[in-house]
Amino acid sequence: MNTMTSQCTFALATFPVRPNKVPVISGYQKVGLPGSQQLAFKFVDADALGFMCGPRSKVTVLDVDSSSEIVLGNAIARHGITPILVRTATRKWHAWYRHNGERRRIRPFPNLPIDILGTGGFVVAPPSKTVQGQYQFIDGSLDDLDRLPIMQPLDEPSEPAAADGRGDNNNNNNDASPLRGMREHDGRNKTLFLAIAPIAKQIHARGGSPDELLAAALGYNQGAAEPMTTEEVTKIRDSAWRMTIAGRNHVGAHPFVMQQREAISLIEHGDQDALVVLNFLRASHSPLAAPFFITNTLASTFGWTRKRLAEARSRLVELHYLRQTRPPWQGNPAKYSWPEFQGGQN
Repeated sequence: MNTMTSQCTFALATFPVRPNKVPVISGYQKVGLPGSQQLAFKFVDADALGFMCGPRSKVTVLDVDSSSEIVLGNAIARHGITPILVRTATRKWHAWYRHNGERRRIRPFPNLPIDILGTGGFVVAPPSKTVQGQYQFIDGSLDDLDRLPIMQPLDEPSEPAAADGRGDNNNNNNDASPLRGMREHDGRNKTLFLAIAPIAKQIHARGGSPDELLAAALGYNQGAAEPMTTEEVTKIRDSAWRMTIAGRNHVGAHPFVMQQREAISLIEHGDQDALVVLNFLRASHSPLAAPFFITNTLASTFGWTRKRLAEARSRLVELHYLRQTRPPWQGNPAKYSWPEFQGGQN
């Protein structure tokens, strides 16, 4: 394995994988960390590596066999937000969770292109290269392994609410809610936001009203073990709706798509440097990413001076593309986040 892939070896017991995603060795299911380190030296030139899901790695992978942003968003909303999201070589998705006894299950939900890779399953890990492309971390990294959440219950979902937000969303079909079983401090507001943002785009596209989006949000909220107040749900609806009508609803898109009118506006106002930084940040951090750093060392990535980077960064804050969540203090850099969603930890 090369240097880039061997970084993963000491966090997960990995093994080399051929470009067609077939393990190079037999008995790969039993490879532990000592064996993994030996393989790293033996297969120095391997471009791909994999690891076993389940109790050995303590990782369960939600395999979303679709490139659809809406399918991804709904899947994560149903099973829980996780800090590690991977885009596969075929531009589909892997969401990593802490293993909690899940077994390998192929298409456990009728009509949903989703597999559960628990005990008995294996996945190809970033930054592997295969004949179809490269695996990439879109959110998070191996540093986030120790804070993976447990996947939300895997019971078969009932018939979901209409994708466009129409219909009776205040019925008793709570099993379909992505908030099912959630309580205070479980991340209810972020989960609800992620669930209704794709619906908001569809409602807006057909000329619908924010009242329809609120009905969908309230219906989902009823499925929580401890529902939020109507006031809190309305705030989440408002955030998703404002973001949608402003053309900034990119939830589920990893990385963000740069809208043509955004690019034209920045260029016309002489903000080409801000445009470069914005594109870079959107490719590195998802819509619901935790606050992140934009340190001055990033200047070397673009071949800029630190002053030039700082001016572009300040301009993005001024134009409300970024929000500073913590100022610099005692040698620690400032933190920033996307402005669209500002919910807490409910």
